[in-house]
Amino acid sequence: MKKTVLSLFALVLSCSFLSAKSSTIEDLKGGAFVINTKAETVIPVPAAPVKDEVQQDLVYKFQRLKDDMWRLESDTTWLRNDIERLEQDARRIAQGSSASFFSSDLRNMSINMSRHYNEIQRLSQDLKSLLPLAKKDEKLNKIASDIEWDVRDLDNRFNFDVKNSAQNLEWTVRRIDPKIIGYNAQWDASDISRYARDIAWKTNDMRWDAQKLTDSTRP
Repeated sequence: MKKTVLSLFALVLSCSFLSAKSSTIEDLKGGAFVINTKAETVIPVPAAPVKDEVQQDLVYKFQRLKDDMWRLESDTTWLRNDIERLEQDARRIAQGSSASFFSSDLRNMSINMSRHYNEIQRLSQDLKSLLPLAKKDEKLNKIASDIEWDVRDLDNRFNFDVKNSAQNLEWTVRRIDPKIIGYNAQWDASDISRYARDIAWKTNDMRWDAQKLTDSTRP
């Protein structure tokens, strides 16, 4: 009896195993188990285009020249009035009046004119260096137009105002006895007049370059 029960139990286990095995095979055949063999796709991050870096560098060069031109234009706004004031002081000295700070003011004006001349020389070279780099671009053209505007203002100021005022100052000082006006006054007044002429000549040359820069960048 006991042996018969054990045989029946073994038979039941065997049938269960075969049923489970059969089910597993059928599931595999039916696609119940899916193995993902697809590798993950790695999307590389694109590097910043070199063209954009070049463009930004060019915009920076244009903007730097524009800022420097605007600064010089602002610094020389009242230059004509300052030179004319010096001439008025010289005339008062010739008439016997005293002007305690005339010599030092004249000397400072000469130093300032030398500084303006050196600055305009540098800006002229910077402007010329941009001409072969110019590209047709709306942003560059806007900056170039601003540069041209400041150059035009400087050219008009020095050619029609500052140069004439400086020449009048030199003539007035030269007519006064050096013992009264000071022995260095003629040299300083002459330097002021010379720097004014040289700057006027340079701004006239820059005016053509600035116009060419605007035309070269116009889209």
